[in-house]
Amino acid sequence: MRRLQQLLQSQIVFIDDVLYFSFKKHTFTGKVAKGGLIWKCTWQKPGEEARPVFATPSMIEQQRFIRTFESLTDWTETCIQECLDEYHTRYSSWKRVRHQRTDQPMEVLFKHLQKKELTKESNSSKNILLYEQLASQTHHIETLQTSIENWKTWFVQHHPNTKLPVDSVTYEEPQQESNSTDVQPFVLTSDRGQYMVLHRVNEVAPPECISWLKKNGPKSFQNMLGQLPSMVRFEPPDGQEDKWSPVSEDTSKRFVHSFFTK
Repeated sequence: MRRLQQLLQSQIVFIDDVLYFSFKKHTFTGKVAKGGLIWKCTWQKPGEEARPVFATPSMIEQQRFIRTFESLTDWTETCIQECLDEYHTRYSSWKRVRHQRTDQPMEVLFKHLQKKELTKESNSSKNILLYEQLASQTHHIETLQTSIENWKTWFVQHHPNTKLPVDSVTYEEPQQESNSTDVQPFVLTSDRGQYMVLHRVNEVAPPECISWLKKNGPKSFQNMLGQLPSMVRFEPPDGQEDKWSPVSEDTSKRFVHSFFTK
């Protein structure tokens, strides 16, 4: 589908919208017709009034024919060559032709359409459009920052010794995370370590494994985890509630005690 037709279907451009461009102080206009065609063209010479061009109807096999153009390139080249007798010119029509209602180049309108349909475009097109959008937003931010600084300068000049009525917003650059990961020691022979091991074994191990651990008792389990630096008290403290988020040390002890006694 032709670009102009896409813009028309997406309702970014409408029927009878005026397009125009200038070449060597000559101004040409055209209107958008159904199907994304261009017709009702005018030509304005320097210092003169605009007059219609390409508007003379003709007959082809008993059918009326009025000249229309299927693309901006076709339209601009015809105007430049047939009206001004200029040839061998490279005229970037999508960059030079403007949409009168929005006063934007047609290239801007088409890129706006592409942004609305990012999911249908290739990855390279997506990247280009996103970078262009980032550039636009960055420019807007810089413009706002300049306006704020200009206002501050004006306020200080006209109201010396007066505090600014609005506090400045400070922005701190996010700190980059260190590549080195802080390693937290985890001792399997501690109360929490034994709890984590038994809890995981209790979830995934087959019943015969659980039975074997219980049969051999906590001493065998301790030996499997390694030599203890100090004796771990397996008897649970009385009169306290379990805390699971996070698991407290006393809760870990009670879990280990319950595992081997039930």
